[in-house]
Amino acid sequence: MADSEKKVEEEVKETEEEKEPLNMKASFKKKLAKKDEELEKAKADMEHWKNEYYKAYADMANLRKDIQKDHQEVIKYRVEGLVDNLLPVLDAFDIALKADVKNEETKNYLLGFKYVYTQLLQVLEGEGIQVIEPSIDSKFDEKTMHAVETIESDGEEHLVKKVNLKGYKLYDHLVRAAMVVTSVKHKEENKDTKETTEEKVA
Repeated sequence: MADSEKKVEEEVKETEEEKEPLNMKASFKKKLAKKDEELEKAKADMEHWKNEYYKAYADMANLRKDIQKDHQEVIKYRVEGLVDNLLPVLDAFDIALKADVKNEETKNYLLGFKYVYTQLLQVLEGEGIQVIEPSIDSKFDEKTMHAVETIESDGEEHLVKKVNLKGYKLYDHLVRAAMVVTSVKHKEENKDTKETTEEKVA
């Protein structure tokens, strides 16, 4: 009887030993599945943060470009207020140099003024200032000119007949339009044209 019990015990032990590797295999698979899950999550997290990094990098690059552009605009147009304040001085020079002077001493003074005026314009041109000085009989340009007066003319309408004050631009900003006198047709011509039109209508 003792031998038979011993034999049964040995058989049970062998069965348990056979089951143990199976249990270990299942446990290993479970751990492996958990690790795979953690790895997938880590990959997803990495992808998420990589995208966040690229977004932040792109935003920073755009912000840097915007700041640089704004800085360049500030530098580009920094003298606009100064030029605006200098307009009366530039106008005074311009008017003085147009004066018809007979006195030799005054002529010599005007030569000195012209030299200073030329230097001042060169400095302003170096900062991006452009002088708007329309030529006589050129077409009136509403973007760069302001008609302060009109005179009757036999020729074409809307031509510049006189420049009262020069205009100034800072790059693409108009600091002041050129003040000009433009041509219009004689009133009689306008009247004749109106009468002819009325006759045609009638």
